[in-house]
Amino acid sequence: MFGFDGEVKGFKSVIERISSNHLNIKLDHKEVRAYARCMLKILPELEINSRFKPEIQTLLAAISASGLPHYDRSFLASRILELLNDDAFLKSSNDESNVFSADNF
Repeated sequence: MFGFDGEVKGFKSVIERISSNHLNIKLDHKEVRAYARCMLKILPELEINSRFKPEIQTLLAAISASGLPHYDRSFLASRILELLNDDAFLKSSNDESNVFSADNF
């Protein structure tokens, strides 16, 4: 999609910004909702374990809904960060298990 390689770092950066937004409100509600709607569009292209995508999709949809206070959006974004960290842990666990495969000896 438009040369996007599925890297999660940029996605995670935007979610971190939303997550910390309740501390020093720099983003208004419209901006947070716009970020969430855009993140929903690229979610299928991200290299994230498929077991986490449905929950992330639901959380992004909720963040993009109108009528939520900053704290609630921040809370939901924090949950997405937890899921991204779980995904990164699984990837690193799989990478480590591949180091000791029979092909490496």
